[in-house]
Amino acid sequence: MATSLPLPTLSSPSDITDFSKTVTPFLHQLSIPHIQPLLTGQVAVKEWYLSTNPLITALHFALVVALITLAASEINRNYSQIDRLWSLLPAIYVGHYTLFAHMNGLDTQRLDTLTAFSLLWSVSIKLGQ
Repeated sequence: MATSLPLPTLSSPSDITDFSKTVTPFLHQLSIPHIQPLLTGQVAVKEWYLSTNPLITALHFALVVALITLAASEINRNYSQIDRLWSLLPAIYVGHYTLFAHMNGLDTQRLDTLTAFSLLWSVSIKLGQ
């Protein structure tokens, strides 16, 4: 695995559950100074995506979804806008992690399987509605 990946270095199974080792080192990537080069076009989307921890990118996406659904809720006076997305969001998040792994050349066999099942679940839920 390349050392330049924006992923935590874990040396033991207990490290996986340690917030200070898995999340805290990357929280600075939630800040405006980290996002600004992307928004101003100073850095390519692919380069920014690959240099940002995938959990942080998922948090960025969650914030955008929250703002959009909040705005739609206020405009429509229907406060259950997120309910329309709940069956799609798991597949989107799993797909995000799978894409990140593929783009970084990581082993993705398990993620590919999880993505396939997640997509099937989302489709079956949407078709059942």
